Amino acid sequence: MYVQLPHEFEKIDTLAAALDALIIRPTNEIDEIGEDAKSQETLVATADSVFLPPEIVDTIFTLLEDPITLDLLLVCKTWYRCGLPFLYKSPELGPLNFKLFVEAVSSNDYFGTYVRELRLDSIIQSGKNSYTAKVLKRCSANLELFVAPQTAFGYAPMVSLRHCKQLRCLDLSLVSEVVDLRLLFLALRQSPELEQLFFPRSSLFCEQYDNVWPPKLWRLGLSGGISDDFIRETRFADTITHLSLRHCPFITVNSFHFLCQYLGPNLKYLEVVYPMPGLRPDALDQVLRHCPNLRHLSVSVDYLTKHIFDDGMFKRADGHFQSHPLEILDIDSSGGLGQAHKLRADDITLAILEDKIPKLRVVRVSSKMSWDAKDEAVSELASILDDTDANGGGMWII
Repeated sequence: MYVQLPHEFEKIDTLAAALDALIIRPTNEIDEIGEDAKSQETLVATADSVFLPPEIVDTIFTLLEDPITLDLLLVCKTWYRCGLPFLYKSPELGPLNFKLFVEAVSSNDYFGTYVRELRLDSIIQSGKNSYTAKVLKRCSANLELFVAPQTAFGYAPMVSLRHCKQLRCLDLSLVSEVVDLRLLFLALRQSPELEQLFFPRSSLFCEQYDNVWPPKLWRLGLSGGISDDFIRETRFADTITHLSLRHCPFITVNSFHFLCQYLGPNLKYLEVVYPMPGLRPDALDQVLRHCPNLRHLSVSVDYLTKHIFDDGMFKRADGHFQSHPLEILDIDSSGGLGQAHKLRADDITLAILEDKIPKLRVVRVSSKMSWDAKDEAVSELASILDDTDANGGGMWII
């Protein structure tokens, strides 16, 4: 902005001038005039005489860290209107304020449209179906992320979920009550933008196999009543690159291998969490062969042995050797008898030195594996990983 003077032009910082008039000058007036009624009127008139464009206020709120300070909404009406979308963008909800939030979005048609992320993972007793359904419907217009509460997620919330057409991430993994997967798949048909989906840990069998996956889905967390027939008959989306398996009591070794063969070439991340009662103690030994492009493997040693690094696991179809691009290996354990001896540090070290997993840079091992940091084999593995990647590589016992 330029202001014309009698003989020249001078460049003025509009934002600095506005803030100076809004904050500094009224403070000086209070010191000089006092706090009587007349001085208050002068203060209000001076502050209101400076107009800060909404575009600048929006920029200020954009640069601030979340959550924003509520005092900023009290500056003036412009700041209040510009600050509301940032206040409701990702609300921090708990048992004490959840009902008040439901009342707020129910009493005003605009508040719900500001919500982009709705996390109800801390809601337990107050997470009734009626409240969840109401808040979902009110916030459906621009909702992109939804984490369901830990208790109920029944028919009413499923119906409200169909209104969330901009949803990108749906996490139902904490829901403790049984969920009908048929209703879930019907709701997913209305969410073409969905990219991440985590199934509930308790669910009914589903006999619907085809056309159930959103076209942009790249992260999938399977759990609950997923059967062998479902794994074999459904046509998984080719876009899935991240897969998690947990609380799947009906998945067997055969269906797991079938799933790895089907999705394996596309997978970058694979997680298998204990317990999986249908899997054998060596069920994951062939995972590197089935998933040749895997970058991050997070598994329980209960389903793994040292034979994961056998020579046959690194041979291509033509019989030639091919190293694996694995970079991160997370090993958990149930702590059961004999599990700590199924995989040792020197097994991983040997695989690195033999160029089977040359890109491995991070190994995180559960303390239940009973690895001793002072042990020579463990120290050698840590040293190799440190040398492989000086910027964050290494081994951790957690």
